[in-house]
Amino acid sequence: MRKVVAALLVTAVAVVLLAAYDTHPPAMLNPNSALRRPAEKATPTPTATPKPRPHPPGTITGRGPLITTPFSSIQVQAWVHEGKLVDVKTLHLTGSDDHTNALNRRAEPILRREALEAGGAEIDVVSGATYTSESWKGSLMAAIEAATVD
Repeated sequence: MRKVVAALLVTAVAVVLLAAYDTHPPAMLNPNSALRRPAEKATPTPTATPKPRPHPPGTITGRGPLITTPFSSIQVQAWVHEGKLVDVKTLHLTGSDDHTNALNRRAEPILRREALEAGGAEIDVVSGATYTSESWKGSLMAAIEAATVD
């Protein structure tokens, strides 16, 4: 009987302590966090447009479809030379909220860089931005196909 009373007492104390536990946000924010709002303004900003690259003669351009997910809408344009992706531009990338816009701003340059390094759309998704990555890749694949069919 003493063991039962002791167990109940320990359980009651643990529940009271857990209920009274107060959490506090970290004193410093992670500067690489996708959840961090831009310091200059809270409204979403368009992705940075990279400097145009010179395209070799015979380069064909193709435009992918506008792909809409529950969180974003994405459209990509691709330049293909001799079957290889030589340039890509994100024409449209919007998010449904600040969190999605932050993820999109982080993921788009990574996707673009990896696609150019791979010379096509066979790239991995960006962790934490799966919908954006899959949609961006889908639009890119269609853009590449459109450029190679012409």
